[in-house]
Amino acid sequence: MNRVGSAMARQVVQSTASRQDADSGGPRRGSRWRVRLLEGAIVLLIGLNAYLVYSVATSSAFSSSAGRSAEPVLDPSVFQIQVEVLNGCGERGIGQLVMRFLRERGFDVVHIDNADHFEYRETIVLDRRGKNGPSSAARAVGGALGTPNVLLQRNDERMVDVSVVIGKDYDELLFHDEKD
Repeated sequence: MNRVGSAMARQVVQSTASRQDADSGGPRRGSRWRVRLLEGAIVLLIGLNAYLVYSVATSSAFSSSAGRSAEPVLDPSVFQIQVEVLNGCGERGIGQLVMRFLRERGFDVVHIDNADHFEYRETIVLDRRGKNGPSSAARAVGGALGTPNVLLQRNDERMVDVSVVIGKDYDELLFHDEKD
């Protein structure tokens, strides 16, 4: 009986061990995939976290500088603001006078011509490159001339940053005071 009992015990032990080996082989392979999947998810979350931290840091830096109420004075020579002067009043030589005046103040006047007509009552400064309203470059040109009429009128076909249309109010502009 000892032999039969020990043989049976061996058989039970062997079958139990082989069943554990078979069972453990399956879950081990599956657990490797789970571990790799979890590692991939962790790497993805770390990358997403880094992107979010970067985007929040850059947007807060931008919004804090954009939220200032006092606008700094723009030095046009630093940015090389390209300007065209258009005669909209019909006065001969007015474009040359405005060109000389703006160049003395550091603006790069690249084009002088007549406007589409000579019936402009007021001088206007048109921002050709702005996004959400007139840029500081266009305001700087308007400020140099002494006109409050600064408007956004995007035109990517024009090869200038700002267009100045001289109106019949030219004698009220700052360049006119220096002419006398």
